[in-house]
Formats: sequence, structure tokens, C-alpha cells
Amino acid sequence: MICWSCQKEAGREPLCAGCGALQPPDDKADLFAVVGLPARYAVDLAAAEAAYKDLSRQVHPDRYATADPRARRASLARTVQLNLAWRTIKDPVRRAEYLLTRAGIDIGGKQPTPGGEEKRTMEVGAPPAFLMEILELNDELAGARRAGDAVKIAFMAEEMRGRADASMKTIAAQLATGARAQLDEAARELVALRYYQRFLEEASRPVAAGETSNHGGAGAR
Repeated sequence: MICWSCQKEAGREPLCAGCGALQPPDDKADLFAVVGLPARYAVDLAAAEAAYKDLSRQVHPDRYATADPRARRASLARTVQLNLAWRTIKDPVRRAEYLLTRAGIDIGGKQPTPGGEEKRTMEVGAPPAFLMEILELNDELAGARRAGDAVKIAFMAEEMRGRADASMKTIAAQLATGARAQLDEAARELVALRYYQRFLEEASRPVAAGETSNHGGAGAR
């Protein structure tokens, strides 16, 4: 990249190697590289956060409030890109989704791409038997909510948390290998994890006034 200030080769760092001017980000940069990390699922989050904060201070717009307009624009663009990278990397689910997107495996929804933009991907289908099971569990949960059965709701939520935790362990193990078959399995587990998370969100939602006529009756029908 040629520096906008000195018109010489700027190098790969945020600041020009020659004159020290802040450079605009590479829109196609890998989000792990933005934070200075290798692209892998296992991350030392404490070290990663320290690197993120150090970079954030280096490119923060407050430092360039009175600088050349090109430096101010570069500061804002780098801050946006850096924040996106950190949000993606610090969250284990987003991190897994991003790694699969990098590997060309689409799991559906909007995912950050190496360029930092969003793109809509193709949905990885869940097996019909799994979908039927989830539908039945959601119906059972809805019945428990209508009945005001807090004990059953808590029991179902605890079971689902166990399944979600098991999925996360499987995802981490499969992503560690990097083999295509294991990546495909990680993608399937991520699809399942989304259903588990939606179930848990519903289970944690307060019971609305119209859902039951007996708020205190754990066994009301």
C-alpha cells in the first residue's frame, strides 16, 4: 500500500513505516489478522483482548480529531473494522461461524466475511428427525408456560443447556482439526446450536399475563 501522506510504501502496520501517518484499513483483511491473531478457534482471550485494546488506543478517532481529514477517515474505518473483528473473535459462536465462512462452508444467516462486509449465505439443513424433535420440545415448553409450570420449564431449560454445552465442545473439537469432514460436522452442530439457543431464549422469557390464569400454580392445567 502506498502512503497517502508521503507517497511511499507504507508497509503492513496501521502507521506508515516512513512518515508515521495512519493508513486506511484493508477492506479484505481477515478479521483474525486485524487483531493480530492466527486464524484458529482456540484463542487466548485475555491476550487477544489486550491486543485489541492496544490497537484500539492506537487508532482511536480521539487521537486524530485535529489531524488531516484522510487520517480522520482512516481512524474511523480502522476503529469500525477492529470492533467488528473483536466482536466476532470474542464470542465463541461467532468465532466458529466466521471460521466456517472462511473455509467456504455456509451455515445460513448474515456472517462477517474476510472483507468485513456482511453476506447472506445458504442454510445448512437440519435433519427432519431433529426438526421434529425440536418442534415437539417447543410445543411441550409452550404447554408448560401456559400452565405456569415453572419447575418443568426450569428442568427443560437445564436439559437444553446441557445439549448446547455439548454442541460447543463438539464444535471446538472439530474446528481444531481443520479437516473438511470435521468442518462439515461443526457446521451441523452450529445449526443445531441455534435451535437450542432459541429454545433457551423462549424458556427464559417471562410468562405474559395472558399465558396462564394461575401464575403461582406450578402444576396448573
